[in-house]
Amino acid sequence: MLAMLTATLILLTGCSSTAGSAEFLKGLASVQSKLVAAGFDDAGVHAGRREYLQHPEESVDVVTIVLLHDSMDSDTARKTAATVVWNELPMRFDILAIEYRGEVWEIEYGWLANELGPRPAGLDDTSVGDHVAGVGNTLIVAGGIALVVLLIVAVPVVVLVRRNLRKKAQLPESGLETIRDEHSGPERSK
Repeated sequence: MLAMLTATLILLTGCSSTAGSAEFLKGLASVQSKLVAAGFDDAGVHAGRREYLQHPEESVDVVTIVLLHDSMDSDTARKTAATVVWNELPMRFDILAIEYRGEVWEIEYGWLANELGPRPAGLDDTSVGDHVAGVGNTLIVAGGIALVVLLIVAVPVVVLVRRNLRKKAQLPESGLETIRDEHSGPERSK
């Protein structure tokens, strides 16, 4: 029964969202490893949605890269990171934010397209928002499964505990009556 319910929940949220989430995470990890291979000591790669500062009523997909490497000059670091993201990250984004040595550069997608040319085929097929929604769907499925399991386990436990408490509450009364009956025997004569 639980397996059927789990399968139904996964089908309702879309099986591809779980697979898409795995691809999303692999894409971020791939970019991170390529940045390290390009000479950075470490790199953090994050993707999400946020309000667009120039138009607060709009949300934009943002990829944020945090770079660690003290010997590379800022222009080279920015250009290297932008090129790796442009050629490797398997998702469309609106803004690339690069943080290096305490400075943050926000580069719009259109500017990158003019500077670096067209992206390799297939990289723009999904957006950061699609992947974030996929992760949300996965969390909803996991929460639903956890709730069902909790109900399947908790309800019988509560019923058994209440039944045992009722039995224990009845035992002392009947037990006292039995004890009184045994000790009340015939009265002694003087």
